[in-house]
Amino acid sequence: MHTGNIVAAWVTAAADRFHAVARSTGLEQRELSALTLIATHEGCSVEWLRGRIELSQSGTVRLIDRLAGRGMVRRGPSIGRGVPLYATDDGRAALRRWHEARDEAVAELLNGLPASRRELVVQSLAAALLASTRRRSEADATCRTCSWAACGNDCPVDGSVEAYAP
Repeated sequence: MHTGNIVAAWVTAAADRFHAVARSTGLEQRELSALTLIATHEGCSVEWLRGRIELSQSGTVRLIDRLAGRGMVRRGPSIGRGVPLYATDDGRAALRRWHEARDEAVAELLNGLPASRRELVVQSLAAALLASTRRRSEADATCRTCSWAACGNDCPVDGSVEAYAP
């Protein structure tokens, strides 16, 4: 077996499944990413968000316009040059649907493995996430479709953040 092929095939299968699940919620992956980050960082700005979802400033504004038009995000009153962003109840409901559907997709991806192997896969992935250091913004981008509360204080991505990195 070729390690690169095995890992790439599994990641591709997972990504394809996640994209399909995202579309079933009525949102594209990047919209879910933005909504997740806004919901977990209430009051963030477009500038803060754009680097984490890898869009230009104008692309991020258009994405926020679409989410606001669908009632999932609202803009707060301007603070200097920035405008704080907030997830609405409808946006939070969409995220709950996403998290449930995503978790079902993960269960399906791991379904053929015995429980002990599933746990080994999860532990191995957590170890791999801890193995590289990240800046805070990179960690936020890595977790852009996560249910942040689910990890609590045990997030391997948070554990990989350099102490001095913004």
